[in-house]
Amino acid sequence: MMPAGENQPLQEQPGHIKMNVEQTCELSSLLEGKLDAFKSFLSATALLKDVADLQEMEKIEPLVTERESCIKVIEEIDSRINRIRNSISALPGEEAGRIRTLIKAIDDAAAEAACLNKEFEAMFISHHNNLRDRLSKSRHSRDGIKNYVIRAHGGTQPRFLDVTS
Repeated sequence: MMPAGENQPLQEQPGHIKMNVEQTCELSSLLEGKLDAFKSFLSATALLKDVADLQEMEKIEPLVTERESCIKVIEEIDSRINRIRNSISALPGEEAGRIRTLIKAIDDAAAEAACLNKEFEAMFISHHNNLRDRLSKSRHSRDGIKNYVIRAHGGTQPRFLDVTS
């Protein structure tokens, strides 16, 4: 005979069944919330990717804030899921199927969000490199203008000006 509370089937432990049902409902609710957060993240990422001009901060900022908010919600839900996941010994068949469906939907949304995120990051890096190159060129042209001004005010005239006409 097994000691009370150890490896006994759930049917023989009425207190554990009630706790398991409550935790299963909470797990389902958390997974639904996580799926909603992933969908919001996915939507914000898609909108962010579609912003044509990355210099329009008034369009970008709210989307980045939305994404950050979604990430925080997902992290909070994950920590709550981890707290209850280990205490659920077995799921009833119907709930197990529902939870598997939610997990599959979350995995699909996460994979799609990761793909979109990579596309956005590549676009953002390209824009960043282009902007950096333009700034570098303008910095070098500024040096040329500075040297021209120094020579012009230093008493010597630039070689390319015709002062005889």
